[in-house]
Amino acid sequence: MIIENLAQVCSGYLLKEPLVKSVTSFTCKCDKVTNGGAFFALEGTKEEIGEALKNGAYAIIHEQNITIDDNEIAWIKVDSIQKAMIRFMRFLVETNEINAVHVSLLQFDMLNSFKLHFKNTHLSGEICEAFLEVTSLEPKSHIFSKNKELLEQISPQFESMDEEAEAVILQSHSIFKTTFVCAESYFKDFMIPPLFVPNFAAVVTFLKKKSLDFKIDSIEKSGHFEPIFVNTALEARPFGSTHQAIIIESDEKLFEREEQWIKKYVSEDYLLVLAPHNAKISISCKRYTSAKSLQAINLSSTRYVLVLGDKDEIIAALEEPRQIQKTLF
Repeated sequence: MIIENLAQVCSGYLLKEPLVKSVTSFTCKCDKVTNGGAFFALEGTKEEIGEALKNGAYAIIHEQNITIDDNEIAWIKVDSIQKAMIRFMRFLVETNEINAVHVSLLQFDMLNSFKLHFKNTHLSGEICEAFLEVTSLEPKSHIFSKNKELLEQISPQFESMDEEAEAVILQSHSIFKTTFVCAESYFKDFMIPPLFVPNFAAVVTFLKKKSLDFKIDSIEKSGHFEPIFVNTALEARPFGSTHQAIIIESDEKLFEREEQWIKKYVSEDYLLVLAPHNAKISISCKRYTSAKSLQAINLSSTRYVLVLGDKDEIIAALEEPRQIQKTLF
């Protein structure tokens, strides 16, 4: 890319006329700079700019007032480095005809379980991560993001995936497994709660409508409504091998939705719902202070425990040596 065009796209200006005329790559990580590349100095420290130059940067885009010690390369001053990065991403999206799609949190995590046989990336929202992904995309790729604000900035013409689509549930084998039909596809004994089937159907319907090639083996690792079957001592057991399970959810909105749904299928006498003391939720449930305090769950009369929290933290806490008391709940 010609240096003058780069400055124009970023709404910046050249501090001096450089000897170099163009750049061949773009990054915001100084250790990722390659010879002949442009470096967007997100932090703007002397150390990172120095490393970028050492790695062969031909252009430095920056918002800080810095001392120029290399008159051969291009120094492009911008009012805001983040806005410059967003402008550049928008330029790439438009120029390369990249398709941006807004999805819900649940659909975003479901898509991460799909095998997508087309050029794509998933953007979570952090500016540097997004920049690295967008600058590496091939023309006509697809962007899926749960961050609507980000998409509005880099691709004003983005699409929004429907949150739900029509599906016919043929059999609910349990609260974790369903047989259903959606978008003319048959899913037998699929590891998904009936609650999420319409959301899943929306993803499949969208991909088929766009004639995008994909394959689905499982979405059980999507990170939502994940069951860990346990014995009365809270020791993990293979799926379905016990009558008791701890179901973990990390998102507060989905947790509330799941709590309302599961009560239709499980008697409150066999259900325990737990959330951290600092959780901002509207439903009434028991509260816990820390993941380790979950060791005190009493499963003598409980079948399912729906817990709001971080899966890794909860599993780690349950695997620690047990506390003496086991009567908190």
